[in-house]
Amino acid sequence: MATSTASTTSTTAQLLDASGRSAGWLKVATALGVGLILLFFFFYNLTDYPKTWFDEGSHLHVPKALVTMGVYADYSSEGLRHFGPTIGVGPTVMLPIAGMFQVTGIGLLQARLVMVAYLAIALVLMGLLARHLLGVRAAWIVAALLLTSPAIDMVEFGRQVLGEVPGLAFMAAGFLLWFVRWRRARWWELALAGLLLGLSVVTKYQYLLVLGSALLLAWGLNLIFFKLPQRMFLIPGIVTGLIFGAWQIFSLIYLGPATISENLATLREVSAGAAAVFSQTLMLRALEELFSAKSFLWMLFPALLYSLYWLVRPHGVMAEMRSSASNQDRRYQLAILYGLVIINLVWYVVASVSWLRYAFVGLAFATFFVALTFANLTANFNSRRLWQATKERSQRVRGYAGLALLLLLAAIIVAPGVRLALRIATAPPDDSAQMAQVMNAVAPLDALVETWEPPMGFLTDHRYHYPPQLLLNRTVRQKWLGETTVSDLYDFAALDPEYVLVGEFSRWVDVYPQERLAAEGYRLVESLGQYELYQRQ
Repeated sequence: MATSTASTTSTTAQLLDASGRSAGWLKVATALGVGLILLFFFFYNLTDYPKTWFDEGSHLHVPKALVTMGVYADYSSEGLRHFGPTIGVGPTVMLPIAGMFQVTGIGLLQARLVMVAYLAIALVLMGLLARHLLGVRAAWIVAALLLTSPAIDMVEFGRQVLGEVPGLAFMAAGFLLWFVRWRRARWWELALAGLLLGLSVVTKYQYLLVLGSALLLAWGLNLIFFKLPQRMFLIPGIVTGLIFGAWQIFSLIYLGPATISENLATLREVSAGAAAVFSQTLMLRALEELFSAKSFLWMLFPALLYSLYWLVRPHGVMAEMRSSASNQDRRYQLAILYGLVIINLVWYVVASVSWLRYAFVGLAFATFFVALTFANLTANFNSRRLWQATKERSQRVRGYAGLALLLLLAAIIVAPGVRLALRIATAPPDDSAQMAQVMNAVAPLDALVETWEPPMGFLTDHRYHYPPQLLLNRTVRQKWLGETTVSDLYDFAALDPEYVLVGEFSRWVDVYPQERLAAEGYRLVESLGQYELYQRQ
């Protein structure tokens, strides 16, 4: 009998050991798979997907000028332009890229490697923040949604020299420090959180409206509901404002060539245009975007409504999360992020030009509430528990509903993820890089080239002249509000350029009409992809 018992015990131990080894290998395989997917999303075809375009090209002018001319400015054939891309993206992006250029040379690959580093940091910090607020499983879902959601387009934006993803990284870092320390935070920790939040709005100016309003809302919620020490909200908010204000003062005094008042007028004019449009047509367009399949397969608003219900009711689902002071604090913190999401989406619909990119930060944090909704309704993503529930009559409907929601969640993540992978894998060579080779072969470096394609000014060293920066806002109003066309406001022939280079943006706003080119004696000499090069006869 003793021998039989010992044998049974030995067999059980062997089975447990084998099971443990199998689980360990599964974890290793999963980690390797996730790592390979991330490497592919981050680095494959990095210089060809997405192809460089107007905004990225203009931003790249600044670190190139900093390295080659020692100035923090944009440039055109007539000289330096101190406002424009210098306020489109902050020094938190420009300076690291300039440092990379200084060490490794000037190139699109070097710049995008810096951006991929920001992309990885943002993804990790958002995951850590989600783990603090929602748990480990929900954090993985948040990361997957961030990577694959076509409404957020985090991978596409994160591979370009744009401010959205770096700004999100700083914002996530500020919220993470603030929320983790919360009641225990010392004054310098609150100030550091404010510094990080301030760097987010310096990185991307549009975040000031959203984040500033969210911080004011958080302070108001604390006065009415939270009843926590005021310093927990005042110090981060004040420091955020001081950081942004300090950069504005520096820009006006040291970056602009004119007086402070003249620089301020130029800054206001350049930064206006797409943030306070208030067009009924654009409002309907923005709502269509948010209610479309790209917004988590139509689950954005159901998730936000459920999350609001979860936040405001005192008892019910996941009540255990609110059974202690720390869990109650997490509920407060989620309420702050919920306010940020709603503020961003309301502004995007009511006042913006309805580019979904303007809802980026709100949609990024909306992933927390999509994950929260699915976690609550699927027993924290536990398919085994849901399957067991289907075998009990009283739980059968809930079990099948939970399994159906897990399938829906898989579709929300996998389907757009596959489409994104295919786009990256099949991206053709960027025609801007190819056109740069043509320009170097065809046009002398000292020839004046009229264009509104900023990427070319980064990729080659020709004498490009660009339309005035102040006209950019007029193009927005032309395209979305039907106002005066840019070609009626700008005479490109006044400078008598030898070449005119027409590309995607120039063609979109029709700044160089074909009939005007013909009337001024320009003929097509080269055509490649989106580009057409005209030479004056």
